[in-house]
Amino acid sequence: MGILEDHINNYTRFEQPAVQSTHRNHKREKIGNSLSHYLCDLDENMTEQLNRDMLVELKNNLSNVLFQEEYTYTHVTQFLAHMYESIEGNPIILKALDQIKKMDEYTFTHSVNTAFYSMFIAMWMDLDEQDIINATQAGFLHDIGKIYIPEEILNKSGVLTREEYEIIQLHPLYGYSLLNEFSAFNLEVKRAVLFHHERIDAKGYPLCATDDYVGLLPKIVAVADVYDAMTTNRIYKKAKSAREAIDYLSHLGRSQLDNQVLYYFLNNIPVYDFKMSQ
Repeated sequence: MGILEDHINNYTRFEQPAVQSTHRNHKREKIGNSLSHYLCDLDENMTEQLNRDMLVELKNNLSNVLFQEEYTYTHVTQFLAHMYESIEGNPIILKALDQIKKMDEYTFTHSVNTAFYSMFIAMWMDLDEQDIINATQAGFLHDIGKIYIPEEILNKSGVLTREEYEIIQLHPLYGYSLLNEFSAFNLEVKRAVLFHHERIDAKGYPLCATDDYVGLLPKIVAVADVYDAMTTNRIYKKAKSAREAIDYLSHLGRSQLDNQVLYYFLNNIPVYDFKMSQ
């Protein structure tokens, strides 16, 4: 039995999965064993600096996504105010994202981008305000479980071994368990973190959940996650152009990703990313 199967068989109640000591460094062990105490140690100066850094990153990404789209900018700012409030007042998010940034710059930037794409998809689908806020927050946090994944696996330039890939597949479980320790996080956000790698053919991970069980929010984050991952350079692969990624999602993506979410995404995203790629 593989690592992933062994964890899933012991995870029927979404309890915190055990992490083998050989797969932790000192930083990750400190976070995993005493996260509540670790976060309580934040002093005001550190929190304020994290807030400033996060907002700068947010504004930079927002300007890239929204340039020359004034009507969209006006619409989006109504929801950004709520998003900023939740981030500025929540050191849990800030500290966790900061840990990710220190371990893996790609993962942090990817989290920011996925948040924005998730927010736009929810807006294009005309979801209510709370669902848009949930989608944005879920986009930020979808890979938070990667703080438990060894850096040498996250940043490996070559092909992952089967064991390494199974370890990567645990990050949604870890992320859900981490967020589940805090009542402040919306249940839908937690579910999106857990299910964002599930697929409509029930062949995703970590639980091989069926389409009707997953829910809408994880499907939104899944599309945002896949698109940004495809259009971003990584150590082991070159980024695809926006046109290539959209072509992929228009064909092969339909067998794995929710078709309703894809419809809204594919009918709106070219307005933004095609301009940026020209």
